[in-house]
Amino acid sequence: MKMLRLLGARRRSLASVASVTVKITFIDHEGSRAVVPGRVGMTVADVAKLHDIDIGPVSMAGPREVIRSEVWTEELFGEGPVLGYDHVQIPPAWRDGLPPKTAWEQSLLKTYWDDDDLTDASRLASMLTLSKHHDGITIYIPDGIPADGQF
Repeated sequence: MKMLRLLGARRRSLASVASVTVKITFIDHEGSRAVVPGRVGMTVADVAKLHDIDIGPVSMAGPREVIRSEVWTEELFGEGPVLGYDHVQIPPAWRDGLPPKTAWEQSLLKTYWDDDDLTDASRLASMLTLSKHHDGITIYIPDGIPADGQF
């Protein structure tokens, strides 16, 4: 009987698919929409790639820094995004639930995009890690970099 209680406790602690799945709506610059599932812990760039949604080239090697507490941010030297092409825009209602832009993210955005392309809503998709709080988030994909033959 004791073993059954332990198994029941273990079963309740396992995550269900629904508890780790979020719905994301991508809207491109032409107004086309795609509502796709993502998994908690994935980045917006990971979800876009998984569902063949073009947000531009992404080169990512894990987070560049990790916020460990209110007073300590650990630098992970040499890791993080190296391109700033995965520019997306986040509506105001969703910005509060995201970590603030890092200096590195801001630098990449300014390096790869003109000032008139950037707004307060501008973020790099590779820097946005999803949590359950992001279920239903809308991501706008601005007009991207020219592709081959479209200069």
